[in-house]
Amino acid sequence: MALRLILRPLHDVVAQAQAIAQRRFITVDEPRTPELQAVARAMNDMVRRLQTMFAEEAQRLEALRQRVNHDPITGAANRDHFMAQLREVLSSEEYGSHGTLVVVRLTYLNELNARLGRQRADALLQGLAKTLAACCDSGDTEQRVGRLKGGEFGLLCPGEANADARARAVHERLMREWAPSWLAEVPDLFHLAAVNYTRHEPPGDVLARADQALAQAQARGPNHWYATDQAASPALTLPAERWRTLLTEAVQGGRLSLAFYPVVRNDAQRPLHQEGVIRLRMDATGSMLSAGDFMPMAANLNLTAPIDLGVVRLAIEHLRQVEGDVAVNLSAETIADFGFRNQLVQLLQQYPDLCRRLLFEVPEYGVYRQFDAFRDLVRSLKALGCRVGIEHFGQRFANSEQLATLGLDYLKVHPSLVRGLRNNPGNQELLRGLCSMAHALGITVIALGVESRDDLPLLAQLGFDGATGPGI
Repeated sequence: MALRLILRPLHDVVAQAQAIAQRRFITVDEPRTPELQAVARAMNDMVRRLQTMFAEEAQRLEALRQRVNHDPITGAANRDHFMAQLREVLSSEEYGSHGTLVVVRLTYLNELNARLGRQRADALLQGLAKTLAACCDSGDTEQRVGRLKGGEFGLLCPGEANADARARAVHERLMREWAPSWLAEVPDLFHLAAVNYTRHEPPGDVLARADQALAQAQARGPNHWYATDQAASPALTLPAERWRTLLTEAVQGGRLSLAFYPVVRNDAQRPLHQEGVIRLRMDATGSMLSAGDFMPMAANLNLTAPIDLGVVRLAIEHLRQVEGDVAVNLSAETIADFGFRNQLVQLLQQYPDLCRRLLFEVPEYGVYRQFDAFRDLVRSLKALGCRVGIEHFGQRFANSEQLATLGLDYLKVHPSLVRGLRNNPGNQELLRGLCSMAHALGITVIALGVESRDDLPLLAQLGFDGATGPGI
């Protein structure tokens, strides 16, 4: 017992030193032994100074992000940032092959300012933006709502193939939660339009159809809506139970596969790793669906865990046949599933020589939604030799100080911060600060959504270590 009392504080100090070596900056209780107490106090002081520095830098970057990418009155994304997100959902497989854009236009903004006064008109705009944000199904809500111009707001609904249903739902919510406060003074308050979009459609075409739909809504009278639906793939309109059967059979029947895309160093000459992106074949001869087409329904049906395990098995099989490293995504919904975690660890323990070549990444919104569970998952994976990162990073800088406790290996920065970077000095400053903070923690930073290799020199200048995207 006496020996245990003596060794326990020594063990705590050693554990803290090991955690710091793993880039997890934690504090420990100071032992009573004078010599160990002095060591622990010095290390705790160092950790607290680092935590304070990271917290201050995270707050500075968050303030800069808000100033550069968000409307100062409503907090919604400004036009440039919203358009970057629109381009992303139109080009990326992560968001599904179809979606809906909802546009709300105030009828006479200038007259509203004169009639209500600037302060109340601002309150009207803020209420509209807040209500639209509440219509988002995604954890990435602030990415979905933008102020396109004075009295015009956009709402992105990736994966929503039914524009008519979405328009009706948003209109009903506006009429229930926002409009009643203003209709007595402003009877002709707004019009709403919703249009489908398909992957790879030019953004200008989508916005042009939204303008046409707004004209139709206006022709119907005050506070009306109008929607235009394009034909969606039959696979996207299946009932929930048919989806359950399809997804279960796909996992059990081997109809999941991975497509691999390169992630390169900033000199474009050397690979960092490959990213494995999931595909699902509808049936033995059917077409392939991308993750954005079926993973939202898998999340609704609580089927992400078996799909994620299937992805890991496919990645392991790929690693057994080729050289290099592979990164795979884990769903936000899977992070806190302890049954999944146990199965994952048991699977990885069978391939200890491959774990060092296997990388796992989780979307940012999922990390901060279930931070404690993610931290435990990181520790489990890194104990096996795997590397762990966060994808679509950069929308919650206020929480970035928590990264100091994780021991992360890399961050993949959200494409909306990377697209159009050459002409956006504000985002350049933001990303330079992010890279500096990450490098201080020993974290690699990778740019997502890079459209041309011509952008690589600028990214390297800002501090990025690697890049991936359609131009790589």
